[in-house]
Formats: sequence, C-alpha cells, structure tokens
Amino acid sequence: MNINWFKNPDNVSCVDVDVFSDVVSGKTTIENLREKLEEFKQNPIKEGKVIRDKENEYIKLMIPNLTFGQAIENGEKVWACLGEPYGSFCLFWPKERVLCNFNHWFRA
Repeated sequence: MNINWFKNPDNVSCVDVDVFSDVVSGKTTIENLREKLEEFKQNPIKEGKVIRDKENEYIKLMIPNLTFGQAIENGEKVWACLGEPYGSFCLFWPKERVLCNFNHWFRA
C-alpha cells in the first residue's frame, strides 16, 4: 500500500470505533479489539501495528500522516487496514470530528 491508495475514496470508509470493534470482533477471534485500538491511538508508532487473531487473520493499524510523512484527509486518525477485498477504515471516536468525503460507509 502507498499513500495514493489511501487517497482513493473507493478504498476507504469512515466508521465509528465502537461499531468497527463490535462488527470485526464478531467476525474474527481477536480478543479485546476495542482496547487494542485505544492503546494504539494513545501510543501510535510510525510503522503501525499488526493485530492477529487465532486463525492468523489480521488488522494493520496505522496513522497515515505518521507512516507516510505526508498529510492526507483524516490522516491524523487511526486507520484499520483489512486488505483486499475489505479495504481500510478511518476510525473515529465518539465526539471526534471527522471529515468524510468518501463514497461509502461501514455499516453493521
């Protein structure tokens, strides 16, 4: 993935962190996903972080502006990348303002 992939609205959806964690926790065996998302938000690293479940499915967490060193829309937020065909999700926390010009939204 490169920065242009994240700029393409067909590859990204904005989603509330609670909705994302509820839905993804129900479809994977990742334990304590919501807490892991919060932990990464509080202590992000440039390389991002990979979270794996027991069946070796994974989610890559990242902050695009930090990872690529270049600003993009909502790039300061935590993004969860699930890979093909699921795309990436720009996560937002309750009461957090998000600019979303993406074509589609994550639905539970």
